[in-house]
Amino acid sequence: MNQESVHEDDDDRTTAELLVTLDSDYRKCYQHVIRQLNLADKTSDGQILADTDFEARQLIRTAFAYIEGATFVLKTEATFNAEEKNVELTAQQQHFIFEADFEINDKGQVKQKAAKIPLVKNILFAFSVFAEANRLQYKLDTNARWWTLMLSSIRVRDRLMHPRTPSDLDVTPEETVAMIEAKVGFDEELHALLSASKAQTDL
Repeated sequence: MNQESVHEDDDDRTTAELLVTLDSDYRKCYQHVIRQLNLADKTSDGQILADTDFEARQLIRTAFAYIEGATFVLKTEATFNAEEKNVELTAQQQHFIFEADFEINDKGQVKQKAAKIPLVKNILFAFSVFAEANRLQYKLDTNARWWTLMLSSIRVRDRLMHPRTPSDLDVTPEETVAMIEAKVGFDEELHALLSASKAQTDL
């Protein structure tokens, strides 16, 4: 198969398929973790005695792959929705939607490069720009429990991605549960925003 045909095949695949695949990966990891936790012994004070580090690391990685994928899809959908609803997004917003930045090279030419957007800011921007593009009165509640758990889970993810000591790879049951709750909260917020957009369109 040549390179051109590979790109043609990719063009036929949708962002919905991307999210379904990423969510499926997460759910498989989730099932493995829950099975391990349910089979684990517990101490008299309720502490779980289970070696779930491998499964937990996989769960956290797949959860954030899904969250990052969903965040990008939400931003690109904002572009299409804004065009349909005659909402004018700024050039700066468009740059961050497609995660593009610019620099001047040694020849004085302007070159595009990938923008480095911290995940927290990217999520906040994605929800905000999608709401704006769909004329929705909406603001992400950063005081919600799931959001706090998301922030703590990001620190765990960063530790796993950039380990310095063996203990950096350890994931406690509490950290695993926090990731699960954060993923559930993210999904609920995402679906609520998408449903609000659809309801407005159906009016």
